[in-house]
Amino acid sequence: MKAQAVANRNRKWHSASGRSIIETLIVVTIAAILTSVALPQIMSARRLMRSATLPREVATQLRFTRQQAMSQRQAFTFQYDDSTKKITIFNHNNVGNSTTSCNMTGVAVLAASGYPNTACTTTLLTIPLTGSGGLPTSEISYGIPSGVSSSALSDTTTLTSLSSNKVYVTFQSDGTVVDSNGNPTNRTLFFFNNLVATQTAAAVSVLGASGRIKVWRYDTSASKYAE
Repeated sequence: MKAQAVANRNRKWHSASGRSIIETLIVVTIAAILTSVALPQIMSARRLMRSATLPREVATQLRFTRQQAMSQRQAFTFQYDDSTKKITIFNHNNVGNSTTSCNMTGVAVLAASGYPNTACTTTLLTIPLTGSGGLPTSEISYGIPSGVSSSALSDTTTLTSLSSNKVYVTFQSDGTVVDSNGNPTNRTLFFFNNLVATQTAAAVSVLGASGRIKVWRYDTSASKYAE
């Protein structure tokens, strides 16, 4: 009878799998501690990965804009809007247009009324850089982080300032980027995630004379941007 009572007590303290309630609680507690330690690291790693895709996306859309300009033999403009964190690509339709007034040189497009959204211009694409697995709008910053040198990159390009919160890069039919006087001009867009600024600082440069597009990332060990 006494042995039966002991057996009954043992059944109360053990689960069907043979683990005691105390053992189960210990396992749950350890798992919770490990999760609390690992979660911030996982979130930081995801933030760094998402930040790394931003300059690649910008470079991809710049190359696409240049390709369209060269293949269609007319001016196309890449626009980055820092207020909405969106890229817009404009087709200026300035060659072979049925509307005579639309036909002009690519340099003339730069001075046309309403540039870049001139009377003959159509919007080819609009690409958001945020949401749907990307970075939140609040984390994307345009420019160079505090404490990071703002000197020219090794290709001699420097930060292109925002104009009404926007940056424009207009590719001519030969793939070059020029100013309103027809002189080659460089463009460089700098970005960083303000939560991990130096680790995510990056740039995308466009050499006006050739239209070449490069992606740069800040090397914290060398304290400079590198290809």
